[in-house]
Amino acid sequence: MWGMMSWLPVYNSWVVMVGIVSLFLWKLWGVFFFLGALIFSAYFLVWEVFFPHLSRYAMAFWLFIVSEVAIFGSLLLTVLWNDDGGEGALSDSLELPFLGCFLLLTSSLTATVYHHCFGLPYSWVFLLISIFLGFGFVCLQLWEFFDCECDVLYCTYFGAAFCTVGLHFSHVVAGVGAMTVLLVSGWDTNHFYASVVVWYWHSVDYVWLWVYLLIYYV
Repeated sequence: MWGMMSWLPVYNSWVVMVGIVSLFLWKLWGVFFFLGALIFSAYFLVWEVFFPHLSRYAMAFWLFIVSEVAIFGSLLLTVLWNDDGGEGALSDSLELPFLGCFLLLTSSLTATVYHHCFGLPYSWVFLLISIFLGFGFVCLQLWEFFDCECDVLYCTYFGAAFCTVGLHFSHVVAGVGAMTVLLVSGWDTNHFYASVVVWYWHSVDYVWLWVYLLIYYV
């Protein structure tokens, strides 16, 4: 059941809403957007009907990614909304968080190499390196939490910042766990599972870049 989940119903509901609102308010740009989005929807509907084996499970994963974007987007918006420039940051942007960027971006590179070398005898080495780098980021984040002089109850800004960083931290832990399971259970047996884990890890890395930019650097 979950394997056949598609993102099209969610997408189509927003398209129809935009079309109805545009017609009532007679916003011509909205009508044109509705027609263009309708063509886009029809194309992917035909693609799912005639090639169902290609969309199985993958659509559920991308729908999960969309929900992650909504969650992190809401938290980051809360951080920006409550930032008046007087609270400072959780940590210095050029210290632990910057080292975290290095660890995650390097792990993303090694995960990509593993993905492209999938099935080769040495590909597990790059997966193992990604696990070690991710675990290093987890240790670094724990050190930062322990060393931080404020907490989640200090003010609204720090509360939102801690929630955002903490949520990302939990995703990193889940990603390291998923790569570990992949390594132990058989790193060269199922290409789809390997692809999902690598895609997930890339999404975690991309989110961290936004977290670093909006919470530590700005």
